Amino acid sequence: MWQFVTSRILTVIIFIGAAHGLFVVGPKFIRANQDYTLVISNFNSHLSKVDLMLKLEGQTHNSLSMLNVTKMIDVRRNMNRMVNFNMPEHLSNGTYKITIDGQRGFSFHKEAELVYLSKSISGLIQINKPVFKPGDTVKFRVIVLDTELKPPAGVKSVHVTISDPQNNVIRRWSTAKLYAGVFESDLQIAPTPMLGIWNILVQVEGEELVTKTFEVKEYVLSSFDLQVMPTAIPLEEHQALNLTIAANYHFGKPVQGVAKVELYLEDDKLDQKRELEMFGMGQVYLRFNGALELHYDQQDVQVKVTFTEQFTNRTMVKESKITVYKYKYRMELVKESPHFRPGLPFKCELQFRYHNGTPAAGITGKVEVSPLDYEETETSDSNGLIRLVLPTAETTDAMDISFSNNDDGFYFYETVDKVEIVANAYIKLELLSPIKLNRQIHLMVTCNERMTFFVYYVVSKGNIIDSGFMRPSKTTKYPLKLNATEKMIPKAKIVVVTVVSQAMVYDIVDINFNEFRNKFDVTISQEQVAPGQQIVLNISGPSGAYVALAAYDKGLATFSECHDIFWKDAMQIIDENEFDRFNENGLNDLRSIGLIAWTIDEIMFIDVSFKSQRSGQLINDGMRLRTRFPESWLWQNVTIETSGSIRLSETAPDTTTSWYLTGFSIDPVYGLGIIKKPIQFTTVQPFYIVDNLPYSIRRGEVVALQFTLFNNLGAEYIADVTMYNVANQTEFIGRPLGVISYTKSVTVPPSVGKPVSFLVRAKALGEMVIRVKASMMLGLETDALEKVVPVIPERLVRQHFIARDFCFKVATIKSFPMDLVIPSNVDKGSEKIEYLISPLQITPIREDLNKFVSLTYSTSEKALGQLAIISAVLNYQIANKTFAWNQQIEVVGVGYYYLHNYLLPDGSYRTKRRRKPSVFLTALFATFMQSVYDMFDDNYEHKVRLALEWLVSKQHSSGRFDEINSATAKEMQGGLRDGISLTSYVLVALLENEDAKSKHAEAIQNGMKYLSSHNLSNLSAYDLSIVTYAMMLNGHTLKYTALNKLMDLAIYPYNGERCWDTEHSVETTAYALLSLVVAEKYLDCIPIMNWLAKQNFISHSFAFTQSSCVGLKALARLTEKITPSRTDFTIQLKYKTNTKKFHFAALNKATHYEIIDPEDVKFIDIQFDGIGCGLLQVLYKYSIDLRNFENRFQLDLEKQNTGSDYELKLR
Repeated sequence: MWQFVTSRILTVIIFIGAAHGLFVVGPKFIRANQDYTLVISNFNSHLSKVDLMLKLEGQTHNSLSMLNVTKMIDVRRNMNRMVNFNMPEHLSNGTYKITIDGQRGFSFHKEAELVYLSKSISGLIQINKPVFKPGDTVKFRVIVLDTELKPPAGVKSVHVTISDPQNNVIRRWSTAKLYAGVFESDLQIAPTPMLGIWNILVQVEGEELVTKTFEVKEYVLSSFDLQVMPTAIPLEEHQALNLTIAANYHFGKPVQGVAKVELYLEDDKLDQKRELEMFGMGQVYLRFNGALELHYDQQDVQVKVTFTEQFTNRTMVKESKITVYKYKYRMELVKESPHFRPGLPFKCELQFRYHNGTPAAGITGKVEVSPLDYEETETSDSNGLIRLVLPTAETTDAMDISFSNNDDGFYFYETVDKVEIVANAYIKLELLSPIKLNRQIHLMVTCNERMTFFVYYVVSKGNIIDSGFMRPSKTTKYPLKLNATEKMIPKAKIVVVTVVSQAMVYDIVDINFNEFRNKFDVTISQEQVAPGQQIVLNISGPSGAYVALAAYDKGLATFSECHDIFWKDAMQIIDENEFDRFNENGLNDLRSIGLIAWTIDEIMFIDVSFKSQRSGQLINDGMRLRTRFPESWLWQNVTIETSGSIRLSETAPDTTTSWYLTGFSIDPVYGLGIIKKPIQFTTVQPFYIVDNLPYSIRRGEVVALQFTLFNNLGAEYIADVTMYNVANQTEFIGRPLGVISYTKSVTVPPSVGKPVSFLVRAKALGEMVIRVKASMMLGLETDALEKVVPVIPERLVRQHFIARDFCFKVATIKSFPMDLVIPSNVDKGSEKIEYLISPLQITPIREDLNKFVSLTYSTSEKALGQLAIISAVLNYQIANKTFAWNQQIEVVGVGYYYLHNYLLPDGSYRTKRRRKPSVFLTALFATFMQSVYDMFDDNYEHKVRLALEWLVSKQHSSGRFDEINSATAKEMQGGLRDGISLTSYVLVALLENEDAKSKHAEAIQNGMKYLSSHNLSNLSAYDLSIVTYAMMLNGHTLKYTALNKLMDLAIYPYNGERCWDTEHSVETTAYALLSLVVAEKYLDCIPIMNWLAKQNFISHSFAFTQSSCVGLKALARLTEKITPSRTDFTIQLKYKTNTKKFHFAALNKATHYEIIDPEDVKFIDIQFDGIGCGLLQVLYKYSIDLRNFENRFQLDLEKQNTGSDYELKLR
């Protein structure tokens, strides 16, 4: 049966020249380290062979050659030739093309551009659970696979980070090494973590590969499932729902309780509420109070069921969408092909099905087809089909096919268009046999004219894996038999192409194996075992293959199942690697299935159809104590033995529940294998206790600890249940103090849970041990369990901190309102409010800077470097009002005239050893000169302008700057090197000059594009610091992204100091300070200034020119912004009816501390008036009874850089 389905096949290019009798077929896309295969078919009847030259070329965007491979081949008449190009391991973005030219007198030329796909690997993440409690351990696996689902040869490690809900990186693995394509590790969550959605991010070479989330919350795992389903398919005419509600424990027993049902119709409008008592299963009939009118064939209504378990009051909520249908059946038009050919009969079927998927027989109605004047009353057969053969005319452009049933009002309508062709040519490919590995695939090729030849191609995983040239001897039908090989797994496509009456026609069929080459399988010895007993796993697969196993409680599925990996996840990787996903036109032609065709005038392109086939302990009386209650387990890795199998015997947990067992295998030859569907088994015993303990209890609080007893022995028995006071942690309410146990007797009926509870009070903080045992039949049947429950304090002190920084260079009046969020249920008299005002103060440099005011003439580089340092000292002293004007101005002036010897007429600066100019030295000259030319005549400014123009002329087309003089002294450059850092340095010189910012805007923009094309996460701290400063000056969209990444790399060597630990730490720290000054984050500048000002200018810390220049420059810029000599402001503190004033001036810079009367204060207004910089801080705290408070505290942390991937330091 023919039917149009959007095909997923690799995109292919086809060169066709019928006059030459040649097909050339190959992928439109290329990848690194993956073969590129072309298939050339020669059906030229006049030439015994053709000679061709194939050339595959690639260039970077900078016109640098990356790939240039040429092959000379010949193709014999009526034969195919497959040509493989081995792509190198390292390719990059650029322009690629394939060119084919005829040789030795054969005239043929075709070329086509190829698209480079950078992603040649895919990733998956497996986590042991979807949700975690505080203190739990997150176990995870990262799986990295290539397009063949094998471990990628070129990827040895990945970069993995785990982040909390505030995007704080909690753990980082910078070089997580892969074993068999897998990296496995874990993270223990803190006992008091940030609750919410956490994230695992995997990157390769700075690019995101895969990510997955998990949740951290305080929860108690539900012990039962709740299902809601319609008893009968709801129709509009019913105006009602008949629902079945089922509640069962995970180990299969029914749950007794009450279900509250809420029905919402249109616009979430509550229609009605119902309540019913249940024991495992119940039915409820809901007749709509308001009329539900369907405007379409179907509409969803919302049902919310809240089920409360009897005795324990445990509640589960299930929201379900129930579909109401307008008619009792549905219909679709199944076509032989998506379009019809005018003048030829068109076959189609009307398929009727009920909404449960079964065929709808006996449906009678009128079938009309216009403009064919077809009108007949038809009835669907036993298969639910009405078969039609519609005669079409040469002039028919479209057909409107409709079906109407007057009995129920059903109406269907669809338009079928003609094929846009100019010839009646077609070929059809049909699959005749089931698909089995290593068996033949039987197909039938049918053409409307006698075929002299056709070519088939087998396409899988992004490449052509097989091809053949067939000669049917002028027949219209030809049986094609192909071997189902492992290369086709898990799915492939077979394409057939021929030429009929100077028209190329084709068709495609899907081949799905529903399996992988890795025949990995797991079976278990039994589907039901007792808690704590052995379960045997039989594992089979390729010898030496890596196997990863996992098992988790079925109850976790109520949260999510996205933490695990399944068959569909592996198939999604296959789909992602099928190149046709890049097609966007959606047309039924070669382009829509990834084929692009070139043709000449003598040959026509025929758009034709295609189809797709569808461990416990012992207590003192010898009774086993169940203590092991994990929510996930069996997190193991094994290697399959040489026999192709391995047998594992594992101890099941002590929990009575159902478990899901999953696993996958990776082999370097056969690739990935995975369990298609989780294996389910149950841990249960004849007589057992199920606990219903809370997540935590408060010290001193009276609470009922609830348990349920289950008896599978077929008769009613009396059970003795004892709870123990372990380590005197528990007080039994109503019993004498100090008793060590409390026993109750209850009657336990068969197959029904019997509740029992103990009223207790926790005595101490920490963890209270809950130990319970039960026995019946005179001790023949027993069970015992032990768990711990956290005991939390009754009262907690909460503290809040509000900070506002300010910096005003001109007289300003500004208000800083602050809301104090103090709950109404705080402990009376516990509030306390403190207020601090801290003017920002400059940390002075401890070195005598006047020692730099001297000049020695040895080389042009050293002279320039000395003048640059002297100008930096001059600007710093100007900012601090401590400069010796005459002496320093004279030195700079003399030095400038000396530099004239090395300035070239074009504005560039040359070295002494060679007359060749230097990019770095010219940028340094422009930078230092533009910082002082305001003090001199206009000639200085002119020289700077020429220097900047010369620098722009040396910019590469990519936007980067490189040094052109290898003789430039490297020790002067600090951390500067070709590429990112030198480009940033030149851009800073341009951006710090107002005239150049506008005059050379295009050059600046090109440079910024070059910088932003790099992944910021991959940059060193030094490169990132200078890139960040350039982006801040430019106002680039990534400026704050870069700044945040840079701040994450800082370290805190001493209290109140911050710096960056690199080979050029002073430069890096100085550029960071400059960036913060531009961002006006003055509060963050203070600890950096404190560290930078301590550095010794004449020691190795400031030995190099760049360190001295940039360090002094950064300190000068900050000083200009927050100089205390200009501090003069008044602060008014207002709260309720109180007002207090404080004045701060240059000579009065001490921090002011104030305690505010806290009674009923919920708002503080701080008025600033004057000039100055500083910090306003309000600290308020209170205590609250935790019994009246949901969120017990919030912890604010600041991450510090330790330089280690395995150590986290917080403050």
